[in-house]
Amino acid sequence: MSKSISFREVDVDRDADVCVRFRADSFVESFGSAERFYQSAGEKGRDYLAGLRAKNHDWPGSCVHAWLDDEIIGQVEMRREAGDRSRAHVLLYYLRPDMRGQGFAAELDAYVLRSCRAAGIRRITLRVSPTNARAMAFYRRQGWRDLGPDPQHCDVHVMERAATDTDRGTTPANER
Repeated sequence: MSKSISFREVDVDRDADVCVRFRADSFVESFGSAERFYQSAGEKGRDYLAGLRAKNHDWPGSCVHAWLDDEIIGQVEMRREAGDRSRAHVLLYYLRPDMRGQGFAAELDAYVLRSCRAAGIRRITLRVSPTNARAMAFYRRQGWRDLGPDPQHCDVHVMERAATDTDRGTTPANER
C-alpha cells in the first residue's frame, strides 16, 4: 500500500446513498443478504441515517468515511455504550470490495483505536459473523479476542479488545 487514507465525519445529507449502500453491502458480506438491514433501516434508509446523525452528535467523529484522494472507499461506525461510557462498540468496518486486501483495513482499525483512546474509552467490542472468515482472521491479527456467540444474536460472535496500552495482551504490538 503506497497511499494512506484520510477520515472525515460522514456528511449524511450529501452522502446518504453511499452510507446506505455500504451498510447494505456489509450485511450481504456477513449474512448473504441485505434483507435484515432494509427491514430495520426504514424507507430509503431514513432510520439508519438518523442513527448516523445521532451517533456523530453524541460523539463527533464516531461515524466517518475513509477517503483515498477524492473518493470515499470505506466507512467506520462506532457508538459509546450507554451504561458505561468507558466502553465503545464498533458497528461497522467497511471497505469497498475493490479496496480490500490492500492494507486499508488496518488503517480503519487504527482510526478506531485513536478515536477511542482520545475519548477515554478503555474497552471496545464488535460483532462479526463467524462465517465471514476473512473478517474473523483480520480482527484476530489486529488483537481482537473472540468471546464467542452473542447471547442476543446467536448468528454473530462478540469480539473485544483494549483501547489502552495499560491492558497489554489485547493491544496489538503495532499500536504500542
